[in-house]
Amino acid sequence: MNEQIIANAVNHSSLAMIVVDGDGKVVVSTPAANRLFQGTEAGLVGRPISCLLAVASLAELAAHIIAPATDAIIRSTTAKDQQGDVVAVSVHIMSWTDPAQGRLYTLIVNDIGAELASEMRSQEDLVLAANAIRGAHIGVFEYVPASQKVTVSDIWRELLEVDKSEDLDVQMEWRSRVHPDDLAAALEPVRLCAEGLCERASCEYRLRSRDGKQWRWMQTDVAVARRDNTGKPVRLVGAQTDISDRKRIENELRISVDRFRSAFDDAPIGKAIVGLDGSWLRVNSALCSLLGYTKDEMLGTNFQTLTHPDDLAADMELAEQLLAGQISSYQLEKRYIRADGSVVWGLLAGVVVSNDTGEPDHFIAQILDITERRRLAELKSEFVATVSHELRTPLTSILGSLMLLTSMVEDEPFSDDAQRLLYIAQQNGDRLRNLVNDILDFEKFSSAQMRLERSYQRVVSLVEDAVMAGLAAADKFGVRYKVQAADRGLTGYVDPQRFRQVMTNLLSNAAKFADEGSLIDVTVDAPADVVRISVGNSGSGIPEAFRDEIFKPFSQAAPASTRKREGTGLGLSISKQIVEQMGGTIGFESAQDGRTTFWFTVPMYGPDR
Repeated sequence: MNEQIIANAVNHSSLAMIVVDGDGKVVVSTPAANRLFQGTEAGLVGRPISCLLAVASLAELAAHIIAPATDAIIRSTTAKDQQGDVVAVSVHIMSWTDPAQGRLYTLIVNDIGAELASEMRSQEDLVLAANAIRGAHIGVFEYVPASQKVTVSDIWRELLEVDKSEDLDVQMEWRSRVHPDDLAAALEPVRLCAEGLCERASCEYRLRSRDGKQWRWMQTDVAVARRDNTGKPVRLVGAQTDISDRKRIENELRISVDRFRSAFDDAPIGKAIVGLDGSWLRVNSALCSLLGYTKDEMLGTNFQTLTHPDDLAADMELAEQLLAGQISSYQLEKRYIRADGSVVWGLLAGVVVSNDTGEPDHFIAQILDITERRRLAELKSEFVATVSHELRTPLTSILGSLMLLTSMVEDEPFSDDAQRLLYIAQQNGDRLRNLVNDILDFEKFSSAQMRLERSYQRVVSLVEDAVMAGLAAADKFGVRYKVQAADRGLTGYVDPQRFRQVMTNLLSNAAKFADEGSLIDVTVDAPADVVRISVGNSGSGIPEAFRDEIFKPFSQAAPASTRKREGTGLGLSISKQIVEQMGGTIGFESAQDGRTTFWFTVPMYGPDR
């Protein structure tokens, strides 16, 4: 009866258990063992143990039992199922004697594959964590509140510049090196966690280097690692990191922000951050003073409201080009309406700032008060125009009288001295007339008061007319003109009178500075949708230092030589304004061999095409 009960208990056991006789063959196996070793319905009876476990014989397996013990545990070995697959198992072997069958062995086999895999994953995680801590140079420590014992890692010692072999109280060393003003804050996380007030806490503090020459910033993070049955913390763990570089960057960033804030808020000129919809996001005191509003009042308006209606369209167009990426910045002289209704002139400089994705986020505007400058410029223009007009009337009379005297020379010859003085007077009169005309033209173009009458013209014919008119100047300086045009039918949309003025200026300059006896090439061609006219000469060339100034008014490269060749210093500046207002561009190339070419372009088509 008892044997039957035991047999039933074995059969219903969840343990993988087998009984092996003295020959190493299985005499009993449980269903769990059958499943583990994939036995047949008859079980594993009769199969040798060497076919189930990675042993050569029963003797090798029994050798693990050391007398006087009657059992042993083999913590890790392998088993083989019927398909030959290897399974990781542990084996508890027990030796006992049956009166009928003699020496028997009971084996309880456990599949530990999942357990080993879990242990392996845990070990890998520990390795990764250790590598991460080592790579991040994080010092780890453990603190036991009851004994106040502190255990630190090697990296913690490295951060404290203490060698592993040094025998010293690391806690006292740490305390002595923390900045006195920071010590309370540095101890606070440990206190909070030790008293159970926080699960984790952190702090930042300064730590003096061991040589005492500098202070480094440290960050300590502390957490409760274990509690007793009452919930009281009994073990804390912490990590210490050197954050000196981060603190340095934060400090530099703070200084940069402070500098920007100061440069923005305290700037003597108006500055603003403007939203894409035109609203004022931030304004400085200078802008508020310029427009007569408080900061709060300004932030309640937008730039469209404060812009003079006549200037709004130009401003909006430039802002749209800026948003579209067609230009990187722009400047515009425009009028603003003050809080009291008066108008001020401002020079607006605008740029767009993009966000992290590259999309426009806001504008930065800088506004300089140019009201007084505009007023003085208008007064200057009026003064110059008045003086020039007042000079032109008597000058016309003087030149007329000189021409009359010159025509009388044939009837009543003057003395040589009188004729020489008459010639000098006429030459200086012509120079003065040209100067007055240039000044008037310059002022008209500068103030956008010059009206252009543009139409479609044959460009080569206009060039040839200008060359014919300049033959006298060519003879005076001993040079010749040569016109080259592959297509004589080229047309341009130009003001013919102003086109001839540009050609006259370029031809006159080329003749003045060309080598005597040389040839001046005048070329007309058509790259893209423009007509390009080039005037090239061989001479001394343009000095490198003067090239950036050449199109500025009253600019002359060599005063001593230009006096001999005459000139007002306004010709190229006027030519530039004429070309640009006709829709073209102007420039030059000057080679080291003295070859200089001035060129300009005019559009082929007008706005109707």
